[in-house]
Amino acid sequence: MFKNLKQENGYSLLLVILTIAFISVLGITLLTLTANSLKTSANERDDQSVFYIAEGGLNSTKSKVEQLVKITYDENRKKFNKLPLYKRKPERFKLDFIDAFESSLEKIFEKNQSAYNDTVTFDEQFNENPIANVKVIQENTEPLQYKITSVGTIGKKTRTVAQTITINLGSGTGSGFSNSAAIHAIKDIELGGGKLNGDVVSDSGKISITQDSTKITGKIGTTPDKFSKLDWMNVTNEIIGNIAFPKDVLPPFPDNEFTSLSTKPYTNSVQVTIDGMQTQLSLDDNSIMIDGGENGNINGYQNFSGTLPLTQDMYLKTLSVSSDRKLTIDVGNSDKNLYIDNFDFFQGHLNITGSGRLTLYIKNAFNLKGSSSMNNTGDIGQLSVYYTGTSLMDFTGDTKTKGSIYAKSADININGSGSVQGNLYAGGSNITVEGGAYNHGLYIYAPDAKVTMKGSGEVIGGIMAYTVNTSGGSTVTYKQKMIEDTISNGGLVFEENDNLTISNSMLEVE
Repeated sequence: MFKNLKQENGYSLLLVILTIAFISVLGITLLTLTANSLKTSANERDDQSVFYIAEGGLNSTKSKVEQLVKITYDENRKKFNKLPLYKRKPERFKLDFIDAFESSLEKIFEKNQSAYNDTVTFDEQFNENPIANVKVIQENTEPLQYKITSVGTIGKKTRTVAQTITINLGSGTGSGFSNSAAIHAIKDIELGGGKLNGDVVSDSGKISITQDSTKITGKIGTTPDKFSKLDWMNVTNEIIGNIAFPKDVLPPFPDNEFTSLSTKPYTNSVQVTIDGMQTQLSLDDNSIMIDGGENGNINGYQNFSGTLPLTQDMYLKTLSVSSDRKLTIDVGNSDKNLYIDNFDFFQGHLNITGSGRLTLYIKNAFNLKGSSSMNNTGDIGQLSVYYTGTSLMDFTGDTKTKGSIYAKSADININGSGSVQGNLYAGGSNITVEGGAYNHGLYIYAPDAKVTMKGSGEVIGGIMAYTVNTSGGSTVTYKQKMIEDTISNGGLVFEENDNLTISNSMLEVE
């Protein structure tokens, strides 16, 4: 018996069986681990792929939206820039843009309530058809923002990403009175009397009432700590805080035109009608002098018809009209330029005929005296005057002017019964309106100047200046701007813009 127990027959077989079992378990374990690893890799691959699908769908739709923003902006600004001036408001541009933009979105995307839906498909992957369902929805109007949400799908897997784009329309360029301000200053406004029909606002300065005869019908645009009044006054006007002063109120002054005067030849002769006959009149000293005489003289020749046909641009040393004579400049059917060293009107009158516009470039002296007038019977937009001299531009006496004036550096005075209707652009330091001046449709743009309203001076239009002082019985009444001129190029305009959209970071949405 013990002998049989000591036999080793069969142990080898047992060892083989145990070894095979161990190797089998190990193999199964490795196969399981490998399968799980492959499954995990496949999941990670699908998870990453579906993220890229969502991102790709978002980028595809965003590209369409950005292109549509550019197209809509360009079309909208062209229509807006052709509107009458009084209709050109920044808020209107924005509302018209949103209407046109969302109408265009609806044409290329499917609209469902307030969302615009886009479907982006991709090439087949691992026997699956990837797809991204994208929604575009307006998220905010101030600032104008649209949110793009993309849901990527592969099989049963989905991931969602989102991004917000901000549309920067800008505020346009050029001058305008869009905030109903009778007075809009960069710095301080001192009201020592007078009536202000409209808002009185400042960019960063103080507004003070120093006389109880001051009346304001609109709002006061400054902060409470920068507003002061006489102690006994009861002021109930709404205080709305400082109002930003628009940029680029002054359009560029045409310095190049004046620089080129030194190279332009003076006009030596003009064709005019004298004694009923067309005459080629030689100009002594390259000047035109019109005065009384018997029936009106031009450079001493009697019986001048009073009309100067301007068939092309002209350059004179002096243009002088006196003795209550009228000079009619016929510009024909195109715009004309008249370059003048010295403009002297002493009881003289300038009229314009034709469908074109006349621009005067005055280099040295500007004199408008007595009851002289410029374009008093014409349209405001038909006359523009640029003045580069430094002596005072004086609209006094009973002078009448209808047109737009741009003084590069000269001070300006409107006094007596002097009247200016149009846009007054000033790069100088002082503008004074006093006396019985009757100025309807006068819009003063003087960002570097102190504007002083005195006596019974009146402005019906608006004032935009560095500082403003009022006194006496002066009046400033806000009026919508309804006139065009060649200087401002028609008021508020929107230019080409290559930076219309700003995108924030793309985020994954759970």
